[in-house]
Amino acid sequence: MTPEDVHQFARDLMHTVWEPFDSTRLAEFYHQDVVGHHRSQVIHFQDIVNRLAWDRRNRQHQNYEIRDIIAEHDRFSIRFVFTTLELQTRENSEIEVMYFYHLREGKIAEFWLLASVDFDYLEAA
Repeated sequence: MTPEDVHQFARDLMHTVWEPFDSTRLAEFYHQDVVGHHRSQVIHFQDIVNRLAWDRRNRQHQNYEIRDIIAEHDRFSIRFVFTTLELQTRENSEIEVMYFYHLREGKIAEFWLLASVDFDYLEAA
């Protein structure tokens, strides 16, 4: 993929999967054997499915303000601010997030996540 293709892939990932919390399209963007890293947590494909399901149940009015995308042939990084209404507390929250992705054959094979929160959905079934 060209850096321009990878840049568009990053935007498509956000618009197709993360903005609507749509796990049905994950296989278009992630390998089934994807491995993610967040602090001491290891994240797998099913964890991403769980995360999106948790978000659908617990959040509304989500917005991703992309601040930076840096793209190369087989990797990209993205920095954004995620704002949402937390349904349990009825409060707005804002989380700054940075991802570093490695691609294999046009899909995400591994990623590193830096965010201001822990993700308890990893334990969910």
